Amino acid sequence: MYSRELDGQTYTFGVSGRLWRDALLMYDHQTRTLWSHITGEAVKGELKGKRLTMLAGMPRIAWKDWRRNHPETKVLSVPYDLRHPERRMQERKFDSYARYHAGPDTGISGTRYTDNRLMNKELVVGVQVNENYRAYPFPAFERTPIINDVLESVPLLAFHDKDSSATAVFRRTVDGQTLTFEPTQGYFARDTTTGTTWNLITGAATEGELKGKLLERLPAINVYWFAWARYHPETTVYE
Repeated sequence: MYSRELDGQTYTFGVSGRLWRDALLMYDHQTRTLWSHITGEAVKGELKGKRLTMLAGMPRIAWKDWRRNHPETKVLSVPYDLRHPERRMQERKFDSYARYHAGPDTGISGTRYTDNRLMNKELVVGVQVNENYRAYPFPAFERTPIINDVLESVPLLAFHDKDSSATAVFRRTVDGQTLTFEPTQGYFARDTTTGTTWNLITGAATEGELKGKLLERLPAINVYWFAWARYHPETTVYE
C-alpha cells in the first residue's frame, strides 16, 4: 500500500500489464510513468527515480473480524447481479493463477533468478526498517504466530496467522520501554513485561497497565521469496 501523493500532487494508478524483474508494474494516469508495485519506485518515464511512500496497511482478516474492530468502515465492492449471488461465489472460488502458485516457475524468467537461502516459491513476510530488510519465512510461524526480533537495533514484533494469512509487524517499544510478547488467543497477544493485552489487528492495548496505548505498525508484505530477494538482495532472513 502506497500514498498517492508525491511532491504536492495526487496521482491515480492503473495496471500496465508489463513486468519488471518478474513483477507487475503500475502506471500513473497523469504522466504514464511506470512504477514497481514491490518497491514503489518509478522505473521508466517522466518521474523515473521518484519513490512513493509505503504505508502500513491492515492485515488480511475475515470480514467478521474487521467489522468487529471497525464497525463504521466503508466497503469498496464490485457490482454484481443480486439476483444470482451464487455466480459471485463461483467467481471468488476461481483462481486464474492456481497453476502458477502450485508450480516452480517464478515468472517469464522461469527459475533462473534464485537466492539459495530459501526456495524460490517460499512465502515470506518482508519488512523494511529504514534501509534494512528482513524476510520471515512462513514456516517460522508454524509453532507460534508471534516472533520477537531485533532488526538493526529496532525491536520488532512480527505476527502471522497461518490459517488466515493475517500479517502485521510492529515496533515493540512503547514510551521508551521494549516489550516482549507472547500469543494468547486469536489476534491477541500479551506482553510479558507489563501483562498488558494487545489487539494485533489494530495495534491497541485493550487491557492492563498500558491500556489505550498503540504499537507503531510498520509496512510489511506477504510475498514470494524470489520476488523479495530480487528487489532486496541485501535482505537478511530470520532463523
